[in-house]
Amino acid sequence: MEKIRDILHDFSDVFIAIIITVTMLVVVAWNLGDWFDDNNTASAIDTASTIEESNKEIQSKLPEIDSEIDEAPEETVVEEVPPVEESQEESSTPIEITVVASKQITIPNGTPGVGVARILQENGLIENTQDFIRVAEELDLSLKLKSGTFQIPTDATIETMVKIIARSN
Repeated sequence: MEKIRDILHDFSDVFIAIIITVTMLVVVAWNLGDWFDDNNTASAIDTASTIEESNKEIQSKLPEIDSEIDEAPEETVVEEVPPVEESQEESSTPIEITVVASKQITIPNGTPGVGVARILQENGLIENTQDFIRVAEELDLSLKLKSGTFQIPTDATIETMVKIIARSN
């Protein structure tokens, strides 16, 4: 009895290490089995044939579409505005109506400041990429430029563009 107790005492740390190792191997093998499917190639072939069959069914169910579409010409409505008596001051200063358009710019993830400036230049929002980089560094936002989709007004200043892309106010 004493010999068994001595063996258990001497090798208890080895037994615990073996139990922990076996447990880790079982857990890892089980999780890897869930991650990877053995039937990948068979599944891909089945999926391709299923897609082709469903496309044929959908095409057979669709009605034929006439190639000619009759569209009514758009009518323009012109309203005559009666002349309004105005003072000399109002008539001498022309009223300018400006329409501000905005462009949707998509900046991919991981794009550096130079890449952002190049995207803006390609979309016609800035003329010189160096100006954009200089303004971003002056505002300390060059490292805070974000990726994503932005609506940038076409008449925005470079400073405004930097703030929009950095998402700061």
